[in-house]
Amino acid sequence: MIEESEIQKLKNKYPDFFNRFSPEFLDFVFSEETSMAIAGICIENGIEDEETIDKITSRIALVLFNEVPKENLATMFEKGAGLNPVIAEKISFDIEEYIFSQIPENQSIESSPVKPSPIIPTENSPRTEPKKKGVDSYREPIE
Repeated sequence: MIEESEIQKLKNKYPDFFNRFSPEFLDFVFSEETSMAIAGICIENGIEDEETIDKITSRIALVLFNEVPKENLATMFEKGAGLNPVIAEKISFDIEEYIFSQIPENQSIESSPVKPSPIIPTENSPRTEPKKKGVDSYREPIE
């Protein structure tokens, strides 16, 4: 768990960032209960290595502070903490159920907006027809 003096140093160093969040939310994020809940979820899922738990916790913090969409959490656990996909998905589900559901009402985690794919047109995107080139002399006429 991060010490109160370290939290205060971070708040002083990055006031613009921390002013985006309510005091209740920050208390929730940095509380011992939240820290213990994350550690408990990790241990229940067979993760006992402190370094791996720290990696998981830092990725949860990125989601809590709306720096990364929560839909990416399992993938971040796989790639950033080295978890296998099944464990990563289970921990992600447990975090959603036991941590994210406890966030104070005046603060919420943003879901990522779905960005339209440049390859697949959406209903609102303009359709462009492929450019037609000259006559293809290789093709035979169909009768």
